[in-house]
Amino acid sequence: QSTNTLSDVFSYTMRDAAGAIASANLTVTIHGANDAPVLAVQTATQNATVGSAFSFTLPTTTFSDVDSGDTLAYAATAADGTALPSWLSFNASTRTFSGTPTTAGTYGIRVTATDLGGLAANETFNITATVAPATYSLFNASSTPAQTNLNDGQQLELGVKFQSNVAGDVTAIKFYRSANDNGQNVVDLWTSTGTRLATATFSNTTASGWQTVNFATPVTIAANTTYVASYHTTGAYVATNRFFTNGVSNGPLSAPSSAAAGGNGVYAYGGSATTGLFPTNTYDSANYYADVVFRPQLAS
Repeated sequence: QSTNTLSDVFSYTMRDAAGAIASANLTVTIHGANDAPVLAVQTATQNATVGSAFSFTLPTTTFSDVDSGDTLAYAATAADGTALPSWLSFNASTRTFSGTPTTAGTYGIRVTATDLGGLAANETFNITATVAPATYSLFNASSTPAQTNLNDGQQLELGVKFQSNVAGDVTAIKFYRSANDNGQNVVDLWTSTGTRLATATFSNTTASGWQTVNFATPVTIAANTTYVASYHTTGAYVATNRFFTNGVSNGPLSAPSSAAAGGNGVYAYGGSATTGLFPTNTYDSANYYADVVFRPQLAS
């Protein structure tokens, strides 16, 4: 409903037969007609992940209305006018969609903006929900070391040589932490020749068992190429001797046997609680329970 007005004042004079004169002003005010809102900015497709919370707030600039003082009321349905998917809700006062997708697919959404005079505009856009890509590690939660309280009286870095048969991203390093490890840990990802590709810090000095340390940015690795995943400890560590007499694999990941890799289960003395070092030594084909979180790249 428009509150726009345009006014003008007209002056006029009247004279009677006797010559008497009278003057007056006439004000004419024109009230503007109500203009419908219009779509100003089309909403782009929004992406969501099955099983993860989704939220999207429609910008106030999506629709516009030339009528000053007019306000818009919002409503949302599926693109065909039926109810929104059961997992999705819409808060009209904040223009916010929220929910957790349960099924992958493309969901068409229709938003209607209605002004005070009942005139409306609408738009449709899509929410595309996809399944998060699977991740893989060499070891699972039930993989536990035979020795959980080793200490050589020195700081050291411990790791594993591994590769993937497909390209993808290493998003994190996992390691099995000794209950007697009371210092800060550093985790590292290396090329086979010792170039550090990523590093991160683990500061929970009371944690024990399997820990996961995410990299700030995932690291892309090539297929069928050897890399080293490792962690640094200020003293205590874990191991299972002769583990890498045989290799281990899970999905696209594999850690070759010590014989095939020129030694697997690697370590190096030194480093610090803030800076690791490249491990190259081996002993008795031991597994020191370093691991990765690997996400294969989706086929294009």
